[in-house]
Amino acid sequence: MIKKVYIVHHSHTDVGYTDLQEQIIYNQVNNIRNVVSLVRNGYEQDGPEKDFKWNCETYYCVEQFLKSASPREQEDFFELVRKGNIGISATYLNFNDLADADMLDRRTAEMQTLFTGRGLPVRAAMNADINGISLGARDALIKNGIEFLFTNIHTHHGMYPLYQNQTPYFWESEGGGRLLVWNGEHYNLGNALGIVFNRNVNYMTESYFGKKENASALDALHDKLGESIREYEDSGYPYDFYITSVSGVFSDNAPANPAVIATVNAFNERFGGEVELRMVTLEELYGLIREQTAEAPVYRGAINDWWGNGVGSTPYAVKHYREALRLAHTCDRLEEKTGVRDDGLARTGEDNALLYAEHTWGHSATITDPYDTMVTNLDIRKTSYASKAHEAAAMRKSGQCHLLGDILRYYNNSGQVKAVSTSATEGLFAVEFYVETLSLPGVKVWDARTGETFTVQLSSHPRGVLVSFAARFGPLEERVFDYEEQPAPEEKLYTRAAWVGAERVRDIVNTYDAETYKLPYGLENDWFRIRYRIGEGITSFYHKKGGIEMLKEGLESFFTPVYECTEIRKGVYGERSRLGRNIRGLHAEQYQADLKDIKILDHGPVFDRVELEFELEGTYHSSVIIKLYRQLPRIEFAYQVAKTLSTDIESLYMPLSLNLPGSSLHIHNGGVAMRPGVDQLPGSNMEYYMADQGVLYQRGGEGILINALDTSLLYMGRMEHHPILLCDNREENNHRPVYSWIMNNTWETNFKMDLSGFGEFRYALELREGSLEENLRGLKENDMGTVAFIVG
Repeated sequence: MIKKVYIVHHSHTDVGYTDLQEQIIYNQVNNIRNVVSLVRNGYEQDGPEKDFKWNCETYYCVEQFLKSASPREQEDFFELVRKGNIGISATYLNFNDLADADMLDRRTAEMQTLFTGRGLPVRAAMNADINGISLGARDALIKNGIEFLFTNIHTHHGMYPLYQNQTPYFWESEGGGRLLVWNGEHYNLGNALGIVFNRNVNYMTESYFGKKENASALDALHDKLGESIREYEDSGYPYDFYITSVSGVFSDNAPANPAVIATVNAFNERFGGEVELRMVTLEELYGLIREQTAEAPVYRGAINDWWGNGVGSTPYAVKHYREALRLAHTCDRLEEKTGVRDDGLARTGEDNALLYAEHTWGHSATITDPYDTMVTNLDIRKTSYASKAHEAAAMRKSGQCHLLGDILRYYNNSGQVKAVSTSATEGLFAVEFYVETLSLPGVKVWDARTGETFTVQLSSHPRGVLVSFAARFGPLEERVFDYEEQPAPEEKLYTRAAWVGAERVRDIVNTYDAETYKLPYGLENDWFRIRYRIGEGITSFYHKKGGIEMLKEGLESFFTPVYECTEIRKGVYGERSRLGRNIRGLHAEQYQADLKDIKILDHGPVFDRVELEFELEGTYHSSVIIKLYRQLPRIEFAYQVAKTLSTDIESLYMPLSLNLPGSSLHIHNGGVAMRPGVDQLPGSNMEYYMADQGVLYQRGGEGILINALDTSLLYMGRMEHHPILLCDNREENNHRPVYSWIMNNTWETNFKMDLSGFGEFRYALELREGSLEENLRGLKENDMGTVAFIVG
């Protein structure tokens, strides 16, 4: 029988939602300051407050408190941690899976070093509100000595894993490290029970226990707790303890509430013979339940975040953020060469990147009152974190390139260029640099050391002329190339060969130029062949080496964007709130882009580039620009879209499904490889995923990598409203349709509704020979290439 109730008192950290981000940070710091003062006075006056216990839900708030605290406050704080009045969570912030796992690892290590240095090693962590945590975040905890994770799942458009809450399990990493996880209930369960007396309407209390009138608040707590305990016991719950979190008031970013200890004492005095309430820290909770949960089951795999879809509401800022991370990773590689690192800029970039990846996004009225000034302020402030991370990374890159010889001038029609590989693997890479000039008719490029010459292609650039060629690089190798302006190649219109007419339209089948006349119908190199036709769209995507037609039918057709809309019939909030775990309504409609025009943008010895102009509902402009390299088994394509404004529930997708029989699909989740639908906890979300780079199709000793450079979300499954199947780890789950989910506005509270704007969303598809392990490494390296700049 349940005899003990362990109460974790905390404030849910939402950086946003209830107020301006900086105001919330200030308030959370003040929460800690008030607890330090409250408990210190309790010890000095031997009052009940000396038994008060508070948990710092996120280490970020502790970090900010320590920055502003006086020496006395700092010493008091650490002393109260030592005494067990203040609990520390190793969770830096409550994140979505945009968070960079290496950054999380560094911050967790800093936290552990700080507390271990004072003889207070941290072994516990908690999260609240979020219902997913990346495999990389798991590994950062395990690597830094964390043994216990207390989760507080919110099932609003989500669900806890394992088909049941309030149950323990061990979460094991691929390296064999383990976390004991308490798969807990909502972080305001204690408020619903009535541990904090609150006259405000509490929808959770009514949801859990119905509308009941009680003689007193203490009687109400006793009745609700007793009802909940009976439900636990009747359903086979095996432990003699009950765990609940509680906030100071029924709100996010709530203050500490000293009345909790008064409630605990009053309840125990009256009902302690039946069940005893006890405030605990996370460390204390771990010690209390550790032995009883020692035989908990062990699981590997992802706890896929149900709320990851929210990042699709700000596609342009997410694109900016992802480029910021790529720039930061590029700078890490360049710094290995120069031996110089700007720690201040790196820290600034990391601070802002982590704040951007925090789960909150916007104000609670974002959907219900999008005109409100606070809504606008929070949206701009959130985007500023991505922008400041991008700015810091770009400044680092400029400094590194300058150290490597960049002369910071791009006007010379002849000179020297240095190209630095940022990839840890050897290979043939595209090298590109631009010259600010109105005219550069021809260019010769050769290796400054060996004299080797390269085939060069010139194309337009917003600032002049882009020079492109392909060269082989070893891992992190740098090469210097000379370039020299050349006269324009002579082009004779009238020759004896019948291949072009007087109007210069090259549409005659011939052997003199056997390619140009084919471009309005398709692209081809040694590895791939793509066919398209106005009115029919993409008609073939052929893998020449494998002899496989990779194009799938229907809405899965590659290179062809899809728009989905659920018309609002019950109000912008009501329609969205009724979606449940579906991302669309029952009356949703899908529209496939209709190919209306084809433009040949570039044709040359390095690459061909074609623009496919589509007509698509929900957009003012839609075009896919495909760049096919001649010397590389690589295709780059970009979706350029002008999205219109609507209050309807909308989604925009780019299909990534390929017909590759016998292949398996893999992604990285926080830097750790997984197979969607298979390598997950049972009962977890497999509707959509957040991927670090994109996807890998592995088929025998060959892989096809598709890097989604500007987007993170992947939708998998049927493009229709359907019953939600939680993950059951069957292999067939790994073979569902897959789409890059570019944008959506499905959420009804703090995620943005307005998707309108101009944007370009880029992808890179590459064929690689190699084992699964090699190609998984290749997927990580796929967004690394060369950095080129003029050095003389």
